[in-house]
Amino acid sequence: MSLRVWLVEIRAPFLLLPVILAIVGSSLAIYDGYFDAINFALFTIVLVLLHITVNTLNEYYDHRTGIDFNTRKTMFNGGTGILQTGLLLPRQVLTVSIGCFIIAGIIAGVVIARTSLLLAPLVILGMLFSLFYTQIFARNMLGEMAAGLGLGVLPVIGAYMIHNPVLTVPCIALSAMAGILTFNLLLLNEFPDLEADMAGGRKNIVMALGIRKAAWLYAILTFSVYAILLIFVILRSLPTLSLLGLLTLPFAFKAATMAFIDPRKTGKFLQGQKANVQMILGTQAFVAIGLLAAFLLAT
Repeated sequence: MSLRVWLVEIRAPFLLLPVILAIVGSSLAIYDGYFDAINFALFTIVLVLLHITVNTLNEYYDHRTGIDFNTRKTMFNGGTGILQTGLLLPRQVLTVSIGCFIIAGIIAGVVIARTSLLLAPLVILGMLFSLFYTQIFARNMLGEMAAGLGLGVLPVIGAYMIHNPVLTVPCIALSAMAGILTFNLLLLNEFPDLEADMAGGRKNIVMALGIRKAAWLYAILTFSVYAILLIFVILRSLPTLSLLGLLTLPFAFKAATMAFIDPRKTGKFLQGQKANVQMILGTQAFVAIGLLAAFLLAT
């Protein structure tokens, strides 16, 4: 068992998402005049551990149900293949999942004690989404919602409230953007796994709408993120420099266009999935940079 195998199993490159979400919420807090470095570090660790919990539990249950034996694996969907090739045992992956979840809960308790009990409901809800995403939410047409809330909305709100427990309108706007983007991250990656997910007992939006309608939903939601950003800058709820997030529009157009490509054309669709990830991470990173730059220019 090597470190490289475990890095693949926990999908290490995708752990950049919770880090960026923590930075987005904290950047807004800094812009508003609040920041606690210890809380930031602890909460970021919590988000990463919960993301590992989701990733590894998803691998574990998709192995048990046989879904990952029938998927077309890419770097974005279909599972890692680690369990199917026997590089790790299911019980090892489950142990790591539960271990990360427990450690995240302990650290989250410390963060709540250092800040406010107002954070507790958000943390508990986020942990429930992480623990039951695969076996409950993804099997009852709620997977995309659970991802959007648990891995998008709640992390940004929490990352703001660990510095300032009073929720603000700009924080709600940024959390909505994060929620839509994370919802779309899962949505697009479900396209190639449609048949395997159906056989494995999952129920999701792609199955309900069909691929073409789901592609339209993906495109509309993608560009709604930029609309939210523009509206809140025009309303002066967010600084003008937040519009740096618009720099990822070319990736958005590419991903939205490729969403209408037959997902069985793996090479072309993979380019759309790559653009999707670049857009999701880049948009939020650029917004955070804009917030920090606006803060520095104002001081």
